[in-house]
Amino acid sequence: MHRWSFNIQQELPGRLLIDLGYLGNRGSNLGLGQNYDATPARYLSNSPVRDQAAIDYLSAQVTNPFANLPEFAGSNMVGRTVARSQLLKPFPHFIDVSTAESEGGSSYHSLQVRVDKRFAMGYTVQAAYTWSKFMEAAAKLNATDATPHRAISTLDRPHHLTISGVYELPFGRGRRLLPDASGIVEKVLGGWSVQAVYIAQSGPPLGFGNILFYGGDIHDIVLPRSERRVERWFNTDAGFEKASGRQLASNIRTFPLRLTGLRQDGFNNLDISVNKEFLVYERIRFQLRAEAQDALNHAMFGAPNLDPVNSLFGRVNSSVWGEQRRISIGGKLYW
Repeated sequence: MHRWSFNIQQELPGRLLIDLGYLGNRGSNLGLGQNYDATPARYLSNSPVRDQAAIDYLSAQVTNPFANLPEFAGSNMVGRTVARSQLLKPFPHFIDVSTAESEGGSSYHSLQVRVDKRFAMGYTVQAAYTWSKFMEAAAKLNATDATPHRAISTLDRPHHLTISGVYELPFGRGRRLLPDASGIVEKVLGGWSVQAVYIAQSGPPLGFGNILFYGGDIHDIVLPRSERRVERWFNTDAGFEKASGRQLASNIRTFPLRLTGLRQDGFNNLDISVNKEFLVYERIRFQLRAEAQDALNHAMFGAPNLDPVNSLFGRVNSSVWGEQRRISIGGKLYW
């Protein structure tokens, strides 16, 4: 891994700090799965649609030359017949020969902005935003490809925003309003503070697998945010082949691993807490605290169904979190 960064900081009037930076990262010689016993590419179909002749040829059952050899007893090669594709492999007497090689790579670039309003006048606010892109070549589109396929990473999250703050209400003893309050006024109005943390993040990119897409423009798959629903997360009519009898097999795949514009639901969460301190007697204090986790009760949806032949194609049927809004109240006595 090679990492580099560049930052500029500036403090402005009002105890406001701004930090603007760039962070880059390059990975090389990363682990990459390699199958040495895949069906050679010359036997696979290059047709853009289902090639039944190629499928029938490779799946046809032929005599298994390893059936009666004692060295293969107990293996998957003991049957009297075997698919022709098995005998066309570089090592036909093995089902699979795979390893990990150091051929993978990755690249990450990000713009990072941080704003920090230091504590003054009873409040403080911190905000951080990251705009990034994470590409990787960590898998091959076809086992017989010479080089790995470069695609958007499963870890890519283009936007990440965090805002947090603390605000002490300006009422009560020692504060801007009612600074000399005492008795019932201080007990009711004094000592209140509010804290909040908001986090928003893009979801991970999605990929369909080896599918037949005849729409022409894969950008038609992504729906505008205003049209996206759990019942139809993307444009299922963009050009997908939905008939089970016309799906691709025994072919050279051309459809990309993942689409950067099509993503699972992202993170959208607000936590809020309210504190109130009471002076019980001299050095004895009591703190009352109420917390709301996921205060806005935003569900975080799981990935939609990505199988074109499934009746639920394009629908979201699950959420990532089992629980949503949770409110708790607690107290602490300290001296």
